[in-house]
Amino acid sequence: MKPALKAHLFILGANIIYGINYAIGKVALEHIEPFGIVLLRVSGALIIFTILAFLTGHEKIEKGDHKKLLIASLFGVVINQLMFFKGLSLTSEIHSAMIMIATPIIVLIMAWVILKDKITWVKSLGILIGGIGVAMLISSGAVDVHSPSSLAGDICITINATSYAVFLIIAKPLMLKYSPYTIARWIFTYGILFVLPFGWKEVDAISWSSIPAIAIWALVYVILGATVLAYLFNILGLNYGSPTLVSIYIYTQPVIATIIAVAYGSDHLTIGKVVSAILVFSGVALVSFTGAKKPLSSGV
Repeated sequence: MKPALKAHLFILGANIIYGINYAIGKVALEHIEPFGIVLLRVSGALIIFTILAFLTGHEKIEKGDHKKLLIASLFGVVINQLMFFKGLSLTSEIHSAMIMIATPIIVLIMAWVILKDKITWVKSLGILIGGIGVAMLISSGAVDVHSPSSLAGDICITINATSYAVFLIIAKPLMLKYSPYTIARWIFTYGILFVLPFGWKEVDAISWSSIPAIAIWALVYVILGATVLAYLFNILGLNYGSPTLVSIYIYTQPVIATIIAVAYGSDHLTIGKVVSAILVFSGVALVSFTGAKKPLSSGV
């Protein structure tokens, strides 16, 4: 199988998992506090990736790369996950998914600032249109049946999207040196050190005997699906493709999240959300597809 096709398949698989996770994560949040879920998913992923790393062969990390892995962990695991579940507990699934599709715009802005990648007028127009769409979405009213959207929740998801964009830029050069299992093991090793102070009280407060089976299965999906498989697929996709390619596929998340949320009855579509989504997607299309011709590289 060609590397390009592998990249597309892995990245698409990760985003399908993430798209479903918006609705399933809401189920888990009904019984477990957000930072508690993050600690559980980081702990579970660390155990699994540590086992996989040893089974596939021990790799020695160069001294200077530990700092890069630490930074990648802060943006790709700690800030990313804490802000996602905190934001998801405060806002709706559709808001969360649509804000996340601004990530390609953030990636290309960072590529311009850090990697000196040229931004054309088409890219600039895309950034403007996408920014207007995100602003409209954040300022729009709440329509979620079970958990109204909020400015605080939307800001958390925006921070989550930004941190993920930073992670893509930082992680790419590491892909050229180490196996996906080694990278995943170390970013979750560093990640748990930072997540533990936030989540240990919420995990300790969990009354496991009173949690229904559906919430337990939702938590299993969050750990095995949205953490282990999705992170692995994204890392593999980043190994075969560029940060830009990885970020482009985020546009599939709101489609999946919307279908799941509406079918589940936990959210409604409004004209305002449709217009916001069209603006954001149009901006992403203009920026990403003009920038996707030149893969991003980094010396970070």
